[in-house]
Formats: sequence, structure tokens, C-alpha cells
Amino acid sequence: MRRTFAEVLREGKVDIRNEYEKLYDIMYGRNFENGSTSLHDIIADSFASFYFRGTCLSIDEFDKKYGFDFEENPNGTEVEYLVSFCEYFQNMLVGLQCNPENNFLGFSSVNTAFLMEQIRKVIDAIGYMSASDDGFTIYVEKSPGSIAVSESEMIPKELSYKVLEYNHHSLHGEIEKKKQILLKLAELLEPEREKLREANKSLCSDVFYAFNNLNLRHNNINKSDLAKYKLTIASMDKNVLEKWYDEVYQMCLLCFLELEQAERKMKFDKLKAAIEEDATYEV
Repeated sequence: MRRTFAEVLREGKVDIRNEYEKLYDIMYGRNFENGSTSLHDIIADSFASFYFRGTCLSIDEFDKKYGFDFEENPNGTEVEYLVSFCEYFQNMLVGLQCNPENNFLGFSSVNTAFLMEQIRKVIDAIGYMSASDDGFTIYVEKSPGSIAVSESEMIPKELSYKVLEYNHHSLHGEIEKKKQILLKLAELLEPEREKLREANKSLCSDVFYAFNNLNLRHNNINKSDLAKYKLTIASMDKNVLEKWYDEVYQMCLLCFLELEQAERKMKFDKLKAAIEEDATYEV
């Protein structure tokens, strides 16, 4: 049975609770102005200038609206709790950094840069990486496959973020959001179907079967359309279906990597021919 991510981290001697406690103390501890002010207080004083505040008039209103209620001693601190706090911390620092008056609030750009580096080190230590969209930073699990695909020329820039976002902790249980990402990947793979079939016939067959029969492209759970209705999918627990969506996501990544390898092989075969013929290689 596959180990949980938290188990892997514990085996790697990463103390999740300790890392959280250190960052929490920096944010909420009375560490400024002779011990009378916290970093959160400084952020609160500067919040009116934050570009992402929307219509919120204060940091308290913002925290309440979006459910940012971090506890000093949460029960059984998990990876996702630490990651969520790191995201909150990072984006608040960016907001503070964008405020030209922060030097007068007892917090300089040097402090900001140091703390951003600390967050980066924590995120790196727990096997996560940053992804940005529309000026906001989120953290997702490092996945060589998803990173490679997100950087592929086959993926439009506006979808690169979506490839990484699929692994974000906030999408756990959000089966409809995951479905929409899979549908975008299906759209990209459809015109490459013949190339994919040549590269890996079995994978091509499986992934398009999944698109058509796992309530993705078609409504496979509505009895009124018996031609597309699949009893297995209609009666499947949502948690189980979500796990299968996660597997389809991995299959999609493999499809893009197979297509890239097919292109790479053509170029490599040309290089091999030049080497065997003692000829000059031309790009």
C-alpha cells in the first residue's frame, strides 16, 4: 500500500509541527517595536494598500471571509495545514512588499526577503514547489511529470498553471474542478490522438476510454441516456471516482510525455544516422 505523504516526510526527518510553530511565531509573536507589535499587526496597519484585498476593509474581515483562522497549536498538524499557512504568509509578504510605506511600519524589505527565503526553504524541505497565477502564489507537490508537462510546448501558457494546480491541496474533494482540468487536457490530446496511438497504442486506448466512460466527456450517470449510461460509474462512491480521476490525470501526463518522446526520437534517429555515417550533424 502506498504510504501517505506525511509518512514519507516523517521518515525524512521533517518535523512538520516544528516548522509550523516557527513560522506561526514569526507571524503572530510580539517581535517588533520592543515586543509590542506582531508582524500580523504590521500587515493589518498596511492592509488598505494590498492589491488583493478586494472589498475587504481590514485584515480581520479578509481572514474571516476566506476562512484563514490558523491556530497556535492545531491538533495533529498535517502537511496541508502547514502548506496553507505558508501560502497565506507568502502572499501577505508580497502585499507588504508592494507597500512603499512598509519601512515606516517597523518592517523593511530585508525582513521580507529573509522570510520569503525561509518559507521557500520549508516548502522545498517538504517536497513542494511554488506556482503562480494572476499574482498569487500557491504550493503544490513536486511531481517531475507534472512539471515537465506544464513546461511542454504542447501546453498553452494559460493552461500550464492548471496542470500544476491539479495537485493543489485545495482541490482534494473538489471532483468537479478536477473534472474541468481533465477535460482541458482531453481537448489538447484529441488532435494528437493518431500520434499517441503510434507511440503507445495501449495508453491511447485507455485514456480515451476513460474520457468517454468516466463521466468526463459524456454524462455516464444519467439513465435517460442509456447509450452512454454506465451503471458502474453511476453507483460509484465520489471518493472512489475522484481517485480514478487522479489516475486519469497521471495517464494524461504520460500521454504528453509519450508525444514529446516521439518527437525526440525522430531527432535522435537523425543524430544516430549522422554518427554511424561519420557525417556532419545539422540541426
